[in-house]
Amino acid sequence: MKQYSKRTALMHWIIFILILIAFYLGHEVAESKDAAGKLAMYPAHFLIGDLILILTLVRIWFRKKDGAPADANANPLLNKAASLTHLGLNLVILATAISGFITVVTSGLLDAFKANDPSLIPDFHKVPAKEFHELFIGIMVLLVVLHVAAALYHQFVVKDNLLRRIMIKRFED
Repeated sequence: MKQYSKRTALMHWIIFILILIAFYLGHEVAESKDAAGKLAMYPAHFLIGDLILILTLVRIWFRKKDGAPADANANPLLNKAASLTHLGLNLVILATAISGFITVVTSGLLDAFKANDPSLIPDFHKVPAKEFHELFIGIMVLLVVLHVAAALYHQFVVKDNLLRRIMIKRFED
């Protein structure tokens, strides 16, 4: 097997795009001084977080069912680093989504939604799950940067066409 299955590759790119959107919305919500605007943006952030959680589980199942290409490198240490990075990415994506869900449920934010009252938006600095959510986001950013840097290194320095493995388009070679 030279490439990930089409459906695994498709899930990879959809999840990546959703993470970028969730990160942007989360940043906008956190920085906004407009309580009504925050209340309006939260549902989109939550929906995308829920989609990320579900699609990540689906992608993991697809990868398990469809298999994965052989290791890209002959160096066992680099292969182990790649495996641990992929595992870490999956775990931190799931942990981020779950901690976001727990934040919503335990913070009282649902009361603000039910009442459609921005004044009921809680102080998230007092919500432990929010601290974990932010920690997981930071770890995710680091792992994504590592993942992208390694992929670009393979593609442009090693020149082994590693990116072909995760492309949706099928290549013959």
